[in-house]
This record gives sequence, structure tokens and C-alpha cells, in this order.
Amino acid sequence: MKKTEQQSEEITPEDARILKEDFFEHYANRLKKDPEELAGYKKYLIDQYNKDEDLALFLEGLKIVAKAERKIQVLAKAAKVERTSVYRMLSKGNNISFNSFVTFIKTLGYKVSFSLAHK
Repeated sequence: MKKTEQQSEEITPEDARILKEDFFEHYANRLKKDPEELAGYKKYLIDQYNKDEDLALFLEGLKIVAKAERKIQVLAKAAKVERTSVYRMLSKGNNISFNSFVTFIKTLGYKVSFSLAHK
């Protein structure tokens, strides 16, 4: 962010990306130190997804969980992909295969189950 006397401070898309990644890193480090808060966050992700079905937001949350549990490398090995591919797959807007998704979910301690929607 550059600021001149005549220009107001503006956040560029690159600045926003860096701020977002810094936040993820900070929050993952915080969760790493507090297993109770980490468990609460994992439950929150499920509750939030069940409420609004926002898969992109859920995947972003899983990225934080994976960082907090230091499991990015484990996820990569389980899915048979490179570490950078895990970040890409868990990033908002990217497609993830169902198989990789289930592998990630199980590796992060979640259980996958289905039920019929009653409408």
C-alpha cells in the first residue's frame, strides 16, 4: 500500500490477498495453541455449511483447520497430490474432486454421511 500526500490509502487486490493469507496464518496459529477452540471452529464450519451451503467458505475454513493441525502435507499424501495442489483445491473458487474432498474431510477428523432431504 503506497500513500502519497495527494492520494488516499487504497488496498489493492494483491494487498487484500496478502492480508487474507496473514489472517489465515494468524488464526491457524491461534487454533494450534487451543485444542478446544479448534474443536469449536471445526463444529462451527459444519453448522455454517448446513445453514447456508456455501462450499467455498467451508473449503476456506478447512484450509485453516489443515494449517492449525499441520496436516497440509498429510492431505497431499492422502490425495496423492503436491502440497501446493492442496492449497489450490481448498481455495475459494477452485473445483475439488469428490474423492479428494472426502479424503480431506476424513483426514481432518470429520465424518461424511448423507441423508435424504425432506421437502
